[in-house]
Amino acid sequence: MSLTYLDEYYERLTPRQKQVFQTFLEKQNLEYEEDMDVTLKVIDNATGEMVGTGSIDGKVLKCIAIDPTRRGEGLSAHILSQLIKEQYKRGNSHIFVFTNPMNIEETAGNVFAGFRVVSKTDDIVLLEMGSYSIGDYLDDLKFQTRGIEETSKGPIGSIVVNCNPFTLGHQFLIETAATECSFLIVFVVAEDRSLFPIDVRYQLVKAGTEHLDNVIVLKGGDYIISPATFPRYFMKEYDDIALRQARLDVTIFGEHIAPALGIMRRYVGEEPFDLVTNSYNQAMKEILIPKGIQLKIIPRKVLNDVPISASKVRAFIREDKMKEVMDLVPPTTYNFLISKEAKPIINKIVNSFSRH
Repeated sequence: MSLTYLDEYYERLTPRQKQVFQTFLEKQNLEYEEDMDVTLKVIDNATGEMVGTGSIDGKVLKCIAIDPTRRGEGLSAHILSQLIKEQYKRGNSHIFVFTNPMNIEETAGNVFAGFRVVSKTDDIVLLEMGSYSIGDYLDDLKFQTRGIEETSKGPIGSIVVNCNPFTLGHQFLIETAATECSFLIVFVVAEDRSLFPIDVRYQLVKAGTEHLDNVIVLKGGDYIISPATFPRYFMKEYDDIALRQARLDVTIFGEHIAPALGIMRRYVGEEPFDLVTNSYNQAMKEILIPKGIQLKIIPRKVLNDVPISASKVRAFIREDKMKEVMDLVPPTTYNFLISKEAKPIINKIVNSFSRH
């Protein structure tokens, strides 16, 4: 392979280089994704032409593609092997890759040798490799929630939240669910792509629910609404990408997390205007209810007939309207926002137009 092909790695792509990768992926009906940690370009030594590519985004291998005319030359296996080596070089020993189920059947495990299936839908298979696995993740969750299932005298419920930041709306949702459950497990999305870092969001949720004795707050980890469970680059041909992505995430929850913890109810806030959230709620109806897991949609808490939202809080922060912020968040969140520790986050919000 090394005599025939040249491997080039890029950490920061120029606009022209991005266009090269975007064009190559589009020819394979794949979608180019921004902000990769590193991108591999495989070049034919004889012709100088690009014949394959693959990228790393955190723990995930993605945007893997080869020139269709070069199939059968072992290029896919070569790209995977090189990306895995690069991951280990970067200190990442837990690696994810997702693909179409047809690819698993066609290769009979050859290209993806060493990977284990985490979960799959009709459209997506999530694979992982490394010393850590979803089995270890479930063991960690069981340890953190030990004794809950055995002592529960009623249903165990669950909520997944991002809380960027934690608002009175989030608090209302959790309080409402807690009154209907023996125990409520709140998972805070662990992926650090929000303006409020995971450690801050986690602490704000814990502080804002401290008065609820039957609520336990956990970090979601890699298997709850993470880049690993929300693929999109190979789904360009679908109109309802958000729904197909959501189905994978909900399938992991329904097949692995809920049964491991004895969860029988999943609570969500009503989101009539958010298409992505609507797709996620639809996926939960399709997948969780047939598995015997109830889905309960709670109406949003409103202020002056307007639903309370984290995005509105961030907008008020950006506009330096802290009095208005006080009406939307619990005292624990507000006290953090006016603290010295929050200043870097406040500055980032003021200088950013990110939706997250």
